[in-house]
Amino acid sequence: MKGSFRQYHIVWLWLFMAWMMLYIDRSITGPVVAWMIENNVSFLASAPLPHALGGIIGSMFFAGYMLTQFPAGYLGDKYGNKAMIVISLAWSGIATFVSGIARDLQSFVALRILTGLGEGAYYSNDRAMVQVVTPIEKRGLGMGVVFVGLAAGLTIATLFAPWLLDFASLSIGKEAAWSVPFLVFSLPTLLVCLAVWHFVGEKVERRALAKAGVRLLLISALFLIVLMATYSLTVDLGLGSVFQACAVLLAAAGLLVIIYSRLRMVCGKVLHDRSLIIMYVSAIPILYTLWFFGFWALLVVSEATKLGLSGAAAYAALFGIASGVGYPVGGKIYDAAKRNLIEPRWVYTVLCLAVALLVFMVAFLANIAAENVLLFGLLIFLIGVLFAAAQTAHMTFTSDLAPPGMAGQTFGMWNLVAEVGAVISPVLSGALRDLTGDWTVAIIVDGLLLLISAIMVLFVRT
Repeated sequence: MKGSFRQYHIVWLWLFMAWMMLYIDRSITGPVVAWMIENNVSFLASAPLPHALGGIIGSMFFAGYMLTQFPAGYLGDKYGNKAMIVISLAWSGIATFVSGIARDLQSFVALRILTGLGEGAYYSNDRAMVQVVTPIEKRGLGMGVVFVGLAAGLTIATLFAPWLLDFASLSIGKEAAWSVPFLVFSLPTLLVCLAVWHFVGEKVERRALAKAGVRLLLISALFLIVLMATYSLTVDLGLGSVFQACAVLLAAAGLLVIIYSRLRMVCGKVLHDRSLIIMYVSAIPILYTLWFFGFWALLVVSEATKLGLSGAAAYAALFGIASGVGYPVGGKIYDAAKRNLIEPRWVYTVLCLAVALLVFMVAFLANIAAENVLLFGLLIFLIGVLFAAAQTAHMTFTSDLAPPGMAGQTFGMWNLVAEVGAVISPVLSGALRDLTGDWTVAIIVDGLLLLISAIMVLFVRT
């Protein structure tokens, strides 16, 4: 093609759009839960520990999300990455719409799990497609540019969900208003699904699409039944939200062992490589951090600055805006480091240590109850930039370590293990907030996890 525009740029564009819509669909849960807590509405109104309960709602989404990571990567390698991307987008749009129709906690949790199961098919296949279509010298940039969609979706959800909720409550009342974001944002997801089907990559055979969809549906049905049974049992036993999340993780681990051994989805090269194992485990704090800020940033800023949810939205959204800057910047830093023969592990470690330091600064401000809005905003913005850059470096490093022809499975395993952080983050952070009365301890825990991740990657052999 003429000029600097290339065919892979079209793939980048539509995968960016897909990430944006998928992240809106998952990120609106945080603002909706925060709005419910602030306004004492729906199934959070009478909860004795509302932050912990809100956290378990977010965690159950990620329990479903993590379970389909590796199976979806396997199915993508078998039936095509585009087929799984289309299935994931269609699934997410439909499940998000139905989530807005739920009218009790049990069905809402089940639908968020179902949404997570569908969205879990996306990540490994998106990363694999970017790797395949992008020239190797621009792979880091490609990984980062496409991931800006994640930041855009997170920003849109944080900024517009509170406004949409307030506006809807004026016309249909607070008890019904919480469902509006789910109904509104589901339609654009389906439209992007159609666009990806028509404009991205080669045409997918309907037979391959059907086979992949049926296999994913059967696996997901089993996962949904076991996760809901585990959740219901923990509720009947009166366990706290953190113990609920731990029980769900144990159930998920058992399911993964069974499904992999029965379907022979495990590849020794993906599971037994020492460097890849370190990368998988060190990714847990990355997802923990992403969903600490992605789920609770609105309340952290609101409570620290006394701005209220609508006023704090603009400052909390700085994390997502900054991530949009940081993802491609991280890719360019990684590519430049490789050209200059700098080991990739040092790129991630330095960036991660910088993020940890900034997180500890936020904890200090929260502890002394500083109400300096501009300083809070600046720190959140800097954290967003450096965190996103570090995440891009970590993902691209993993891509370089992946066995040939097994990128889907490698990224599936990366995100599967990393999602342990996403499952634990909302509920543990919310529980710590309920127990201590502020966010200081929860923020310090996040910073300590980032320190551990930075040190772990230094032991990766390149």
